[in-house]
Amino acid sequence: MVIRVQTKRPVFKPSPYETSRRSRRIPNWLILLSIGILIGSAGLLLLQHSYGPKLLSIAESQKILTELNGLSQDKQRLQSEVDEVKRTLESERAENASIRTSIETELKDTQAQLAPLKAQLGSLIQTLPYDSRYGPLGISMASFAQSKPGEKLNYTVLLMQDKPDRPEFSGFLDLAVEGIHANGRHETINLPAIPVKLGHYSPISGQAELPEGFSAKRVNVKVMDAGGKKQVTWRLMIVQQK
Repeated sequence: MVIRVQTKRPVFKPSPYETSRRSRRIPNWLILLSIGILIGSAGLLLLQHSYGPKLLSIAESQKILTELNGLSQDKQRLQSEVDEVKRTLESERAENASIRTSIETELKDTQAQLAPLKAQLGSLIQTLPYDSRYGPLGISMASFAQSKPGEKLNYTVLLMQDKPDRPEFSGFLDLAVEGIHANGRHETINLPAIPVKLGHYSPISGQAELPEGFSAKRVNVKVMDAGGKKQVTWRLMIVQQK
């Protein structure tokens, strides 16, 4: 007969000084990682402090903000001035355009009024006598007048070629004024040559200064060629005293 002896299981007795779980240690790699992060952060702060950009104080920051605000105001002021100049230029341009349009309109109206007058003048010129004694260019008419001795000599001379299709003539008009001074001395005064250029005809008018007390009596009218050497035509005219 076999007798089995049963072993007694240990009875669990709770103790205030013991725990049911084993304590776990922090891994070495985690400790090293944490230390590396702390060292790196400290190094970065050191580098920024030593070599990085300087941190501005509150006063310095406020000064920069004030300067930026001033620059912004100056920019706005200058932009306003530029805009004002642009508006002024545009206004002047528009005003000038309006004035130009008005002048062009007046010019067209004047030309329209002159057209029939030119036609009438051309018809009148055809009725004037032509002086053909010295060639194709002649002095059709001339008038000279002086209000009193010493005053200016007023003159009008009409030069005309015999045909409208003649080549254009270029030359000079010479006026030699014969007269008497206040003391009775006679003299011929040669006036400065007047350049002339004409196709069919050309009226020439003007005034000439005379010496004080000089009374003009006659004017020798000559037309010279472009070189001023050769006489083309001439006439002797009486001065009218008013």
